[in-house]
Amino acid sequence: MPPQQNQVYFDSDLLRLFVQRGSSGSRDAEAIMVGLVENLRKSARLKGFAPFLDPVLKLRKIHSVEYVNDFDSDGAIHPLGHKYEQGFKMMVKRNCSSHRIRFTIAHEICHTMFYEMVPEVKFKPHEVDPKEERLCNIGAAALLVPARILKREVRGLPISFDSLEQLSKLFNVSLEVMLLRLRSTEIWHAELSVWRLMTSGKFLQDRLIGGRKVDWTWCESDLLRNAWATQRILRGRTYLACKGQDGGLKIRAVSYELKRRGDTVLALWSHPSTRRTRPAMPLFEGVHHSKTNNQNSL
Repeated sequence: MPPQQNQVYFDSDLLRLFVQRGSSGSRDAEAIMVGLVENLRKSARLKGFAPFLDPVLKLRKIHSVEYVNDFDSDGAIHPLGHKYEQGFKMMVKRNCSSHRIRFTIAHEICHTMFYEMVPEVKFKPHEVDPKEERLCNIGAAALLVPARILKREVRGLPISFDSLEQLSKLFNVSLEVMLLRLRSTEIWHAELSVWRLMTSGKFLQDRLIGGRKVDWTWCESDLLRNAWATQRILRGRTYLACKGQDGGLKIRAVSYELKRRGDTVLALWSHPSTRRTRPAMPLFEGVHHSKTNNQNSL
């Protein structure tokens, strides 16, 4: 018998029960997590940029946060008993940047939602659930970057590295977290990719933030090398390529900005067709489908 059109499938009992108990009628796990975090901000009376998360820690029954030097992950949450009411201890890796530590704390706070709502799973030995980790990332971004304030601050800003860095500093989060939050609130429809220079001299896509995981390659292979060599922001339009599951080649037109960061090159790109109207933004202004203009710097 074919499945019903509106039937929803879940990868784990944890996710199924979280959605079932998180909201009446809603089947969107991301929306449920964001709603829980927004309610948490209200309960903690966080009205601004939330530079300190102590009120939230107290509300979520996290009795202590221990910073350690030698830790095999960015952070972890440990229950102090077999019930949510008994509280938790948090472990955080010390030798990280300030914004990474803040995000880790926010991420671990979100894990307590699952301990409270699905105790029969969380208080027993269990494997790491990738969907839970992703939802905690979404919740952490919502906790640190509230949508209402973000929409106010982003008004009038073009889609560019300069804007992304300005917003990241304002909210004290990484570029990656800010990009994800801009996408989740549907303010931007851009993606951020990180390209690493290999010993072979080729660039390999290390991470793709905000889009579906695809191994893209640049049709103009010298663009990344130019950004690496000049250490300036390059912008223009070009094409990306990838192999589909059927083995065929798929091509995508993008407007981009490239900049070097340490031993990587960051690429901020957007598909022109994803915008209903053409905004004032450096990614779309004064560029053409030519290699010369593709190498223009800001």
